[in-house]
Amino acid sequence: MRVFIGPLEVAGIAAGLASGLRTHGHEADLVFAYAHRFAYAGVREQGGLASWWARAGRWRQALPRSKPLRKAFAFALQHLLGWAVLAWAARRYDAFVFLYGETITNTALELWLLRLLGKRTVVVFLGSDSRPPYVDGGWFPADRPFDPPAAARGARRQCAKVRRLERGASLCVNAPATGHFHARRFVHWLALGIPREVLPQAPAHAPRDLLRALHGPSHPVLKGTAHIRAAVQALRERGVEVELATIEGRPNSEVMAALADSDLVLDQLYSDTPMAAFATEGASLGRAVLVGGYAARSIAAEAARHGLPLPPTAFVEPEAFEAELARLLADAPARGRVAAEGRAFVAAHWAPEVVAARLMRMIEGDVPDAWWVEPAEIAYLQGCGLPEAVARERVRTLVERCGASALQLDDKPALRAAFVAFARGGVAA
Repeated sequence: MRVFIGPLEVAGIAAGLASGLRTHGHEADLVFAYAHRFAYAGVREQGGLASWWARAGRWRQALPRSKPLRKAFAFALQHLLGWAVLAWAARRYDAFVFLYGETITNTALELWLLRLLGKRTVVVFLGSDSRPPYVDGGWFPADRPFDPPAAARGARRQCAKVRRLERGASLCVNAPATGHFHARRFVHWLALGIPREVLPQAPAHAPRDLLRALHGPSHPVLKGTAHIRAAVQALRERGVEVELATIEGRPNSEVMAALADSDLVLDQLYSDTPMAAFATEGASLGRAVLVGGYAARSIAAEAARHGLPLPPTAFVEPEAFEAELARLLADAPARGRVAAEGRAFVAAHWAPEVVAARLMRMIEGDVPDAWWVEPAEIAYLQGCGLPEAVARERVRTLVERCGASALQLDDKPALRAAFVAFARGGVAA
């Protein structure tokens, strides 16, 4: 089978899927509209029309907003080339895997045409491409004023995009924590996972005076970097021998080297998943990973309900982050257990060939009943990248200013009512 994967790379997921599919004898090509700035291994540029499409995308990315006419022309050129790429791809490929809520032309007509031609399409959502903007610290960072009308517009567009994609795709993959806008059932994200090669065990580094905790503050406010720094500093003041190292904006090869040189990985404070990309990379190298997030309250029961294995990071509520960090730093055997379990999980469940085998089941329509998520069962409300009190306040402000319909959940009255009740439960200080 020939499989198209694109139109962009996210955290090495596209390259991992392609690698895994190839081990099963399928022809899998990465066809991207943009270059990825972190240079993941295994990515090679397509020739012909796809190459010109990508060049137009790079030109569009490089143009500053101060040149709106050129940027508009680059957008129009890339969109026009996209239709030519679609015609080429429709002749060449049997199945399409679209990442991060984007397709070749980003139109409903595209998916309708692919379905008419008998092509299987899988849309994989990865977080901010489907999460409600009003509880997404990437859309509206916690340190900036919240704009309710803008959030209402963003939610309306986000909901419309999700509905367009789920109507046209053979199936969608998403996490319940980000699947609020779906009207149709979707496959649980943990049934797919992040494909990652388990590299040789990173060797123990030479003895040093301080344990090294590594954090990647790609978006400091979103990741809770200030609070993570404060937690490490508080432990240092109590005599704990630890140093905080950070890495951001570097090629993936340098990130992996920094992870290998660490004793403990601190992913983020307000995550809605126990093992995102940075955490997966750390686990694959045999490093213990600590993650904070409100989803820690419910994700174990959720995974069990769907018969899916739970990534074994140290996943705790944000308020427990400092205490768990202190425990892991003080207890080397506990740190070693988290590291070993994480590495074993990636090898057994998220190796590229294992993830690709599950992806092929999705492409072929062979999806176990347990993998499906009904949108009406979603109960997670706190979002990602925000303290809970801030999320409550933002939902409250949005409902007061724009009405409960601005949540874009009128088709799910129970979930809409849960958000309204959540907002009334507390106000940010």
